[in-house]
Amino acid sequence: MHVVIVHPEQWNGGSDRCTVALIRHFVSQGHRVTWLTTMIDEYWKNHKFDGVEIREVGLKLHPGDWWSQNVALGWHMVFSNLNPDVAIIDHSASCVPMIKWRFPECKILFYCHFPQQLVTPSRFFLYRWYAKLIGIVEEELFGHIDQIFVNSNFTATQFCKVMPNIDKSKVRVVYPPCDIDWIVSASERPVSRAQRARNNDYTFLSMNRFWPEKRLDIIVEAAAILKRQGYKLHVQLAGSVMPHIPESRIYYELLQKMTEDLDVNDIVEFIPSPTDKVKFELYQKCDTALYTPPNEHFGIVPIEALDQRRPVIVCDSGGPAETVLENVTGTKIAKPCGELLAEAMLFHMNKREWPELDTEEGYAKQRQRLEKEFSTRGFCANIDRAIAEMFGSIDITDEQTTTPAQTTIVTQPVATEVYSKPQQYNKAAHNRRAQA
Repeated sequence: MHVVIVHPEQWNGGSDRCTVALIRHFVSQGHRVTWLTTMIDEYWKNHKFDGVEIREVGLKLHPGDWWSQNVALGWHMVFSNLNPDVAIIDHSASCVPMIKWRFPECKILFYCHFPQQLVTPSRFFLYRWYAKLIGIVEEELFGHIDQIFVNSNFTATQFCKVMPNIDKSKVRVVYPPCDIDWIVSASERPVSRAQRARNNDYTFLSMNRFWPEKRLDIIVEAAAILKRQGYKLHVQLAGSVMPHIPESRIYYELLQKMTEDLDVNDIVEFIPSPTDKVKFELYQKCDTALYTPPNEHFGIVPIEALDQRRPVIVCDSGGPAETVLENVTGTKIAKPCGELLAEAMLFHMNKREWPELDTEEGYAKQRQRLEKEFSTRGFCANIDRAIAEMFGSIDITDEQTTTPAQTTIVTQPVATEVYSKPQQYNKAAHNRRAQA
């Protein structure tokens, strides 16, 4: 087959690794693979994408504006020499009508990380109308897609709520591939905390993009609370700073100012844009991982922490609520709040053992779970089955559509209040946000 993958903005995130997994899989199966993208980040500059034709369509659009970018990539397909049998799209369905019009026999599989209408930021007045337009037409666009994969039960719930007229039989929950052996092949195997030297101070590691919705600010708040109570700890804030996206740089600068204002410079360390080698060295050196975004559609960090045999503290919402086992592989807090996070961090500092992570026998059970639910092999097998069904090669009738119990539709937070003026730390606004 000729497979075209439409994925704008190749950063270093969960969706980007899904793209890499798909490319490798289809190439290994002998298919012709074309990848359309608007940008490939420096992170991947030395990565070898063997066997795939990469068409990087350089566009001077606002980073993160996937709606417009996928429209542009769709137009590129329309006027190109491509003739795809299958198109795999993510981020936005804006290009679907033109692909269906130009290639009526092409089957489309969409991998949904979150409905676009729930993540489009309200940057300014006109952009808000733009976001409302997306909400109006998005359901119609998804109606033309042959198969829809969503990356968690939480995403499935939100998707079906905002697009109730979509045929539910099209929607299936398929967790992203999170096995990372190909990334850390040069690193040592995961080591439990019991097998390595003990840290002088209990070390917490946050591995996340510097982005307002990730709520890294509550980590700084929690560190300040614990320091005032006399506890000794070390907090590492590691993750990508995306220079092309203003919100990322602004938030990074805000966090640095917060550490000064709250007098935690001595215990909070910033590690911007670490390499993969450094990233997993940090996992091995830490005692607990932190993952603070609320209502995250999936969240790859808790799975990486599990793979590296480290407990994790997450918000009890979204994908992490599905993947973290309470008091077995981690701890959940009710909402993103500095006080609640400080309590959970203190609990971890006092908890000596995590048998499912520290012992070989316990970790073997978790490895089985990783390989069953979050492996590249399982992810690609689901892709193959969906494609076979779309072409009528097989009829999958024994799978049930997931109907999650979650009911709340949550739009992602936007850059307002404290984030709008990074040079001014507005404590009152920040407290209001934490309480919300």
